[in-house]
Amino acid sequence: MTIQDNLQQVLARKRLTEIYGYSVVTDQLDYSAIDQVFPIYPEQAFFLDELDRDKIKGANVLEVGVGSGVLSIGAARAGAAKVTALEINPRAKNTAGFNIVMNGFEDRIAIIDGNSDVFRPVAGQTFDYIFSNPPFEPTPPDQDFFYHSAAGPFGLDFIETMLQGVNEVLKPGGHLQIVTAAPGDDQGPFMFADLAEKYLKGTTTIVVSPASLDYFEAVDWLPEKGFFTHDQAEYLKSLAREAGVSRSFLCVLHHIKDGPGEGVQMKLSDKAYASPEVPFE
Repeated sequence: MTIQDNLQQVLARKRLTEIYGYSVVTDQLDYSAIDQVFPIYPEQAFFLDELDRDKIKGANVLEVGVGSGVLSIGAARAGAAKVTALEINPRAKNTAGFNIVMNGFEDRIAIIDGNSDVFRPVAGQTFDYIFSNPPFEPTPPDQDFFYHSAAGPFGLDFIETMLQGVNEVLKPGGHLQIVTAAPGDDQGPFMFADLAEKYLKGTTTIVVSPASLDYFEAVDWLPEKGFFTHDQAEYLKSLAREAGVSRSFLCVLHHIKDGPGEGVQMKLSDKAYASPEVPFE
């Protein structure tokens, strides 16, 4: 069997996606084990569209949760000098490594073991640009969801943990970028904005896709896919009603540490992105 034959066998059991001029492999949509390497979704396109290319060029960069490697590769293609990528899922590390080599960035992207204490693996280091596409699916208490991706009843627990510690590893004037789906009301993702205002000091803007989802329909999708029970979904929906949550927004946070400005600004993106439940084609 030739190397080409081996490669064809690998690709036959994977999903190959081209995004903005480069390709990555991920798991197929029907792979449902806890160590799934997620396919490419619209939030990755949103992130890449929002990448600050002036700041990323020549930057020392950190990604929290490399997954398939799609965002780290995008940062390297945009001119990042070095990317350190944290990942806790062993299969994701293997897959991202394959994608990094396939795209020719093995000398600029280093994958290191992640930790539930998010920034412990890079303690004592600081970075010019930090980014993440963190877990965001609402998760009932004490419920597992894929590999270390239970994100709490509003899908914000991982983000809150990250925001609590990011100032220690972000350089003065450094840039933080997070793409996620966040709960809110008709006015926008207020819960995400509240967390940003609580923990981040500087200039913070949340760019929101104009296409939002009914939050309750999004939660109902979870038991339909076999993730949780209908009773658990009803519990999550009851919490949302109490909190005044009705919509789910795909959004990108930009934060400049110690930058001018007070509070969190929100604005609509120029482009509407599809549902985060529909893979990128």
